[in-house]
Amino acid sequence: MNRPMPSHHEPSAASLDPERINELSRSFWNSAILRAGIKLGVFALLDKGGLTAEQVAGKVKASPRYVQAFLDSCGVLGLLDKQGDRYVNSPVASQSLVPGKDKYVGDLVLHITNHWETWGRLDKLIQDGKTVRPFETGYVDAATYWRDYMWGQHNRALAGQAEQLVKTVDLGNRNRMMDMGGGAASYSIALCQANPQLKSVVIDQREPLAIARQLAGLQKRIRLVEGDFFTVDLGRGNDVALISGVTMIKS
Repeated sequence: MNRPMPSHHEPSAASLDPERINELSRSFWNSAILRAGIKLGVFALLDKGGLTAEQVAGKVKASPRYVQAFLDSCGVLGLLDKQGDRYVNSPVASQSLVPGKDKYVGDLVLHITNHWETWGRLDKLIQDGKTVRPFETGYVDAATYWRDYMWGQHNRALAGQAEQLVKTVDLGNRNRMMDMGGGAASYSIALCQANPQLKSVVIDQREPLAIARQLAGLQKRIRLVEGDFFTVDLGRGNDVALISGVTMIKS
């Protein structure tokens, strides 16, 4: 649905402040700090207890001076708190940026920021009228791109989307679901856990299904089928289909 762009007939002093443009131009600095913290493992380190900048530098094998500036920047963004000369994770960093925690979204952050180089040449992409994936620019290799993408989608599901789907969709009278383009089977897992009678067939390519095999844990109720969801035999007896993976990929 097309939405009309907002009209500003009488601009306020705030809307004319050139600092707004400066803020927009440097917004990527924030995501650079976030990405670096994940890549360096800083949030995982600091979740075990407070450390000084020098201690962090020793553990990540980096310059103490640069590490201190980096940690202070994380503090400005609300990712770290400082207690004396020691840095600790803020509540949101502890919840969302420490691998292994239920609401971890670090893989999703990496997936999004893997697109930096393609966004950096947006003017050229607009002129050429075509999409370029990050591994086609050399910024990351294909294996890294797809791994971060697939685990990132799983992060997103665990961070709240799967729970919301379970609350919203009543499958109490359904028995066999087709999860088209189901990726890591994140939503099938959640729906089968919430509906004991439900079985699911997840259809996707080899790479996402490799992750699904690590996660499913419901082998008797979740079957993984490798193939193109447009051509694979869907079988009989299906009474519900989950197509969010299809709509995301094809939209």
